[in-house]
Amino acid sequence: MTNSAKDVALSLSLLALSAVWTWLVIDTIPTGWGHGDIGPRAFPMVLGIILGGLCILLLIRTYVLGRTPAGKEGTVDVDAIEEASSERWGSMILVAIEISAYGFLLQKLGFLIATPILILFVLVIHLRLRSWKTILGMTLGMTLGCWLFFEKLLGIYLANGSWFNIG
Repeated sequence: MTNSAKDVALSLSLLALSAVWTWLVIDTIPTGWGHGDIGPRAFPMVLGIILGGLCILLLIRTYVLGRTPAGKEGTVDVDAIEEASSERWGSMILVAIEISAYGFLLQKLGFLIATPILILFVLVIHLRLRSWKTILGMTLGMTLGCWLFFEKLLGIYLANGSWFNIG
């Protein structure tokens, strides 16, 4: 399968997902109170619309830029493609593990404990950072920054853990 065929298949499948997502948002999430446009439905609806727009842009890009002049086909290094593909799969599996672990830890330990654990894991394992000053600064800075912004400034209650209740 060529890259342009993969792009078309990906954009069409994500466009279908976007349409189903937007329809489910309209069908299941109630509108806001009062007469304003912003309510609980606004953010998920915008995400579905943005996904659909990006899929349409990918389709356009594939058909406009994907055509190569006749006789200009380049050679393909199959080994490099297979190596890059295996690296992508490993990264995708690692991200799925990180998201699942964060969901579990957030429920059990709460935001103030689970977030620095996840950030530390991502920085050391996924991004392979080794500077402990950078790791410590980003871990504490992002955790405390998010806590101050969401909990204190916006008044949004962040998760309290079932094992520990800090925050």
